[in-house]
Amino acid sequence: MVNVSDTIKIIPVGILLGLIFFIGCSRLPTYSQPRVETGDVFRFSQVISYRELTTNDFHATALPEDLRSHGHELNAHTSVAIRSLPGAKFDFSLQGNGDGQLWCGHAENLVFEAVMLPEKSWWNSTLAKDQEAYVLQHEQIHFALMEVAARHLNLRATKEQDQLVSCAADLEAGKTKISVIVDQWMEELQEETLKQHGEFDEATSRLYAPKVQQGWFDRVMRELQYLSDLK
Repeated sequence: MVNVSDTIKIIPVGILLGLIFFIGCSRLPTYSQPRVETGDVFRFSQVISYRELTTNDFHATALPEDLRSHGHELNAHTSVAIRSLPGAKFDFSLQGNGDGQLWCGHAENLVFEAVMLPEKSWWNSTLAKDQEAYVLQHEQIHFALMEVAARHLNLRATKEQDQLVSCAADLEAGKTKISVIVDQWMEELQEETLKQHGEFDEATSRLYAPKVQQGWFDRVMRELQYLSDLK
């Protein structure tokens, strides 16, 4: 029997977020709406796994080029993503005899987490001190929403483990079958996660709404605790 074990490569879900205060604005302007960016999180030299954020975690010295003209209106710009933890891999073996041989295997150690990308996250240094706590809590909630999504993805990976199995005449085809399933999970997650971030921003970014934002914070913290208790 021939065994092959390869690392799984996952294209992360990445969300770009900008926080802006508006009074009496019915909808967020396009430049401050949550956006999805495709790319490889692993190319960044530093990522932050979920934890409480500080203003020192925002390392970008400037906004992305397409947002720089709005820098005087944005208070913060955060980049968060979901990635698979190191250790996720395919485990395949060649089974059968003669012309009937198939590569059969599965994915294992597939665990996801939310990360914040300091190099792509920007903090407005001119922000008034009395607004810092509100803005930082806002970014924390976005980070927490991503961690909630990652934990739900972990529950799905555990519950639907039997889907992460395949057999094929060709090794790469066998691995691709599993990758397609995981990619589909990520696409579904991306759509739902972007919707949640948008709803949160609509409720809190267009005006100063500390009570509303605190309600979101409390709810997301309860969900994180609930998901942690399920482990």
